[in-house]
Amino acid sequence: MKKYLAVAKATWQEYLTYRTNLFLEVIGGFVAQLVIIAVWFSIFRDLKTEIVAGYSLPEMITYLLGAGIINSFILIASQGDEINDDINRGKLSGFLVKPLSVPFYWLSRDLCRRALTFILGMGEYLVIILILSNYFIPPFSLANFFMFCLAVLLGGILHFFLFYIFSIIAFWMDQTWGPRFVIRVIMSIATGSLIPLSLFPANWQLVFNLLPFKFMAYFPLQIYLGKVSVSEIILGFSALLVWISALIGISVWIWEKGLKKYSAYGN
Repeated sequence: MKKYLAVAKATWQEYLTYRTNLFLEVIGGFVAQLVIIAVWFSIFRDLKTEIVAGYSLPEMITYLLGAGIINSFILIASQGDEINDDINRGKLSGFLVKPLSVPFYWLSRDLCRRALTFILGMGEYLVIILILSNYFIPPFSLANFFMFCLAVLLGGILHFFLFYIFSIIAFWMDQTWGPRFVIRVIMSIATGSLIPLSLFPANWQLVFNLLPFKFMAYFPLQIYLGKVSVSEIILGFSALLVWISALIGISVWIWEKGLKKYSAYGN
């Protein structure tokens, strides 16, 4: 464990060197979220209604602010480019002779970057929460808040392994940016970070429920707002753990197959 803590510490110092880039990356998502919030203020005002698709204005604003915070922890952080480059540029060879697990090395760096972007993002969102305090509601209960935090953490792990799988196909491809870009485009909608998934037509919701993306934003925020029952929370966490387990299994299989190919070429 000490090895990976040392990796995380070194990664933290490395990213702090380029903190301006990280800050600009976070601020971009922050500004986009503010635009969406402004749009929803206009929608409620123009419709002259207190409820839209089961959400009051304070619930919608709280949902969107929560989605922005989750974005800063999950959706803008990914080690995909680094993993792709480590494999294709031969840097992986140096890692393989060291007494560490390369996937855990990448995971340690990924979690460190998430922690840093989360800290940068929280400062900005806390200011907005104070400004919009009349529209921001606390968690449904203390238990819901803890389950919300757990769901966000597990969503981050799910996000890592999803992009990890699409990154280690670099054993067979020179560049994995294309597949990862497609996943990002799908995630921008299917996570529910832009608007709640319950606002989509029923057939779209059916598709979203078959995918793992809702666990990265929509599911945690439903817990926070108290819009899901205890049985639905248990079922959701069970499905989330199944998805994580499945992705870990797939990633291990691809990693082992990829290493054989990597060794065969003498990298």
